[in-house]
Amino acid sequence: MSNCAEYDRLVSYVENALGNLAQLTTVLLDVFRAGDYATVRRMDNELELSVGEKERSIGALRQHMREHKCQPTEPI
Repeated sequence: MSNCAEYDRLVSYVENALGNLAQLTTVLLDVFRAGDYATVRRMDNELELSVGEKERSIGALRQHMREHKCQPTEPI
């Protein structure tokens, strides 16, 4: 934990977004391998939304780190 509650909140947001993306990708791979292409099409849209959420979360964290200088030793 850092000394900045907003930084901690944004890190948690990134972790959740990445976890959701990993989980969705794993399920999508299984569904694809099973040949359930109707579900693949539906889940592909969910995957795109999940990637967008990941991008927004990392962008928000980067912006906060840049503006408030509360970053770890290496920027993301």
